[in-house]
Amino acid sequence: ITPHEMVNLGDPDLELKRFRRRRICRSQVREVNRSGADLIHIQHEFCFFGRGIREANRNFRHAMRRLRKPVVVTLHTWPWSKPTGRRRLSRFFGQVRERLSKRHFVRSLRRANAIVVHSTDTYQKIIGDFPRLKKKLFVVPIQVEPIDSAGVAPPLRKRPGERWIVLPGFVSRYKGHSHAIASLPHLPADYRLVIAGGVHPKDKTGNGYWMQLLTEADALGVQNRVLFTGFLTDPRQQAALLRQADCFLLPYDEVGQSGSAVLADSLSCFKPVITSTAKSMYVYRGIRDTAYSSVSVDVSDSEVLANTITKCVDPDAAGVPPMRHHQQAVYDCFSLDQTQHRYQRVYAFALS
Repeated sequence: ITPHEMVNLGDPDLELKRFRRRRICRSQVREVNRSGADLIHIQHEFCFFGRGIREANRNFRHAMRRLRKPVVVTLHTWPWSKPTGRRRLSRFFGQVRERLSKRHFVRSLRRANAIVVHSTDTYQKIIGDFPRLKKKLFVVPIQVEPIDSAGVAPPLRKRPGERWIVLPGFVSRYKGHSHAIASLPHLPADYRLVIAGGVHPKDKTGNGYWMQLLTEADALGVQNRVLFTGFLTDPRQQAALLRQADCFLLPYDEVGQSGSAVLADSLSCFKPVITSTAKSMYVYRGIRDTAYSSVSVDVSDSEVLANTITKCVDPDAAGVPPMRHHQQAVYDCFSLDQTQHRYQRVYAFALS
């Protein structure tokens, strides 16, 4: 395996003209074609091919036309599943543009020998619109694998008697931090909400959202119960922090498969996991032995959410009895070794 570093062309700090971004994409294609690889595996994010979806689609189409080896494409984002709040006329034209954009992208995907997505929900969306892709489309969930954090100091340490509700990942608007903060007044005083992450450096609205969360904590008087770690760059340091959780809370909005990585990290710690009812939160619950590896709840109801947290964390509460066994089944089914076997089958299909 030879990794090939791709450039984040969506980074506004790069200040590259369009022709320069196009030249970078074409140069990468030439380098890969000259390599001794038998197969090319593209970890697709739109930002690797341009600034904005239209430009990214053009450069991706150019790349797929000129690659001279079998290609596997893993889609980390399927952006055409979010509802729009536009008015009727603008919504109509927006839907037309969306259909055209989606068709241009799928035309490029048809050149791939195999396509990988991380969730069954995304799989169903794609084959619902483009059934001809079914024969080459595979679902490979992100691996659930603990990260070794031995000897690494966490950025925060739990105090004796505290119980930690951990909400990991970038601090972004779609992650529902407000629901978590609103539940704190309904929880015992020893419960702490740990927001384990910082604002994404490229999120232009991130600082405003951060200030909004501080204002909400101020209004509810829970300032001493909401802990922020700030941006975590070291995966081992993050793992050391997550090990201290009493439960994980993922009150996400519906964001396609974008929440899968954080869900996988949470499940790898073998602690109770509470999620919203967003479809992306059911990725690992699709088989009998993993169905109760997490529990979903209406996170907009702060009292219901608080009751669910208490049931999962309080040692005297009933909790979700099969959760621990089902989380072990998740690990058995979706560990790094199992994920490698799944990708080997994908590669064999692409080379056949």
